Amino acid sequence: MKPTHLELNPQFPDLVARSGISLRSFARRAGLGFSTIMGLMHPELHPGRRGGMQRRTAWLLANAYSELARIDPDAAFHLLIIDRRAEVSSESPSS
Repeated sequence: MKPTHLELNPQFPDLVARSGISLRSFARRAGLGFSTIMGLMHPELHPGRRGGMQRRTAWLLANAYSELARIDPDAAFHLLIIDRRAEVSSESPSS
């Protein structure tokens, strides 16, 4: 299984709260289960879950947030999602 490198921004709950809805409502709006959101927010509490966030899930979250916050989906993605793969490639020395 290929490891995923996508994680929720630690500020995710606050960003959703600022939009005026609950995490449960946000999960419904994004077409995801509340347990999925909680698993992504607290992976350490869900040791049985395999893998991280799938790209499709990240975009479901970003698209739902972009509608709520009235911002571009790409901007929403970069606000909500941390791509560890991008961080690693930017830290590696160039030849």
